[in-house]
Amino acid sequence: MLTTLRVRDIAIIEDLVVEFGPGLNVLTGETGAGKSIVVDALSLAAGARADACLVRAGAARAVVEAAFTPPPGASWSDLLEERGIDVDGAELVVRREVASQGTGRVFLNGSPSALAVVRELGGMLVELHGQHEHQSLLSVERHQELLDRFGGHEEILTAVAEAHAAVVRVAAEKARLEARSEERGDRADLLARRIQEIDSVAPRSGEYEALVTERRVLKNAGRVAELLDETIAALYDGEPSASSLAAGSARRAEELAEIDPSLDEVARRVEAARLDLEDAGATLRDYRNRADFDPARLERTASRLAALDRLRLRYGTDEEAVLRSRAEAALELATLENYEGEMERLASALADAHQEYDRAAGSLTKTRKAAARRLESAVEGQLASLALAKARVEVTLSAARGGSVVGGISAHPRGAERVEFLLAANPGEPARPLSKVASGGELSRIMLAIHAVLDGAAQGRVLVFDEVDAGIGGAVADAVGARLAQLALSNQILCVTHLPQVAAHADRHYHVRKRTLRGRTHTEILALSEEERVDELARMLGGRGISDASRRNARALLHEAAGARGVELGERA
Repeated sequence: MLTTLRVRDIAIIEDLVVEFGPGLNVLTGETGAGKSIVVDALSLAAGARADACLVRAGAARAVVEAAFTPPPGASWSDLLEERGIDVDGAELVVRREVASQGTGRVFLNGSPSALAVVRELGGMLVELHGQHEHQSLLSVERHQELLDRFGGHEEILTAVAEAHAAVVRVAAEKARLEARSEERGDRADLLARRIQEIDSVAPRSGEYEALVTERRVLKNAGRVAELLDETIAALYDGEPSASSLAAGSARRAEELAEIDPSLDEVARRVEAARLDLEDAGATLRDYRNRADFDPARLERTASRLAALDRLRLRYGTDEEAVLRSRAEAALELATLENYEGEMERLASALADAHQEYDRAAGSLTKTRKAAARRLESAVEGQLASLALAKARVEVTLSAARGGSVVGGISAHPRGAERVEFLLAANPGEPARPLSKVASGGELSRIMLAIHAVLDGAAQGRVLVFDEVDAGIGGAVADAVGARLAQLALSNQILCVTHLPQVAAHADRHYHVRKRTLRGRTHTEILALSEEERVDELARMLGGRGISDASRRNARALLHEAAGARGVELGERA
């Protein structure tokens, strides 16, 4: 449940705090007062994309803070613990900062977080239904999504997508081999020449760098020999040499340590230094004895490097890449040399992949058909309480369009059928596409019915409806309000509305208004008392002014709505 929402420096909102309660929370007010801005702010807290244009003029950043008490059994705490975020207490506080320039920031319970984590949490806690969302029902592509969501088809949809990907992968491999059928002789010759060229050089991993070092030594052979002689003489062969001087120092240090044991460690260090000098001198002497500064060797090294350079230029940046190119060429050559056998293997693999796809897609079709019948019944049951008791909804499945034709067979990653919702609004009429027969008010009610079915099972979430009652009024609006109130028994609902018939069903009623202070527009949100609710409903009923008649009508609406809920009027505020 959303307990508190604080919004600062967004559009015409300077700084406001709203405390929401369980059940149906309704926001009303004049057009342009900022009702939908509150919804936009909550969507930011749920991870929606931010726009710097939202930041109030003159402010450096906009800030939204939303405090939630998650429903029982919610998995948000596990998600936060995985991210190393403190989850002490029963409250989750999301803070979103949107900068007018630069990047924004996100915090969860005071700890910096990634927007992706906030989006994942938002999906668990908040369901946002925008004021034009009912129009999305006119998009047939959305119907399949709604049916699959209702049926809980995630696992089988994944299986279908994976089977489709396997079909596409094997078919592409087979097509590539077929494309090479006419040129496979030339291709085989090319691959054989590549293998022969690499084998003739026989590169070894790490060889190039070693040869570069060797060439540098050979190019400086005179100076290297001179340095070797001088260093060996100084360390080992000269008179006196560093080794002989160190040996004398070691003997003296050892004698000192016998006199004063506290110098024993120093004596050991001097002896170790003597041994290091002797070892270094011996190593350099061995290097000089092994050194081969023959000019012919430099020529051979340069020739070898040139051969490796040619390979690296043609087949890779280093010896490992050249060797991989050779292995790939050998594998492809083997495939071309066994073209008929490889084609048979791929044809068999493609048939198996198609069979697996057909199995998975067929299972999805069967599951969708059963879900379609259940969804029809459930939605029609909801429509009965929304003044569409005579309406009939049909969920039809036909052959999918736009799938990829793979191996001569059409396949679609989301299954073999196209889903479409049809409506017969009146008895005796055939069911037809929603775009052909549904009015704006009917679409609103169908959308609400579908969400009542889909969201009714997800108890404890925050469902936000932003003017989804557009295009309706009178008794239909009252039916919509009653349905929202019913849905609010298991979910917290925030509803932005212009209809008094809907607002009358609220458990808590908030009035959104804007005022001008010191030349700037400010938005305020006031929680209404029972009498204030009467005045607000009267304003909504009466248009320009509030009359005694409009107040009487407002009280009547409240009493009727309370009676429909089976509560006393005073219990609702």
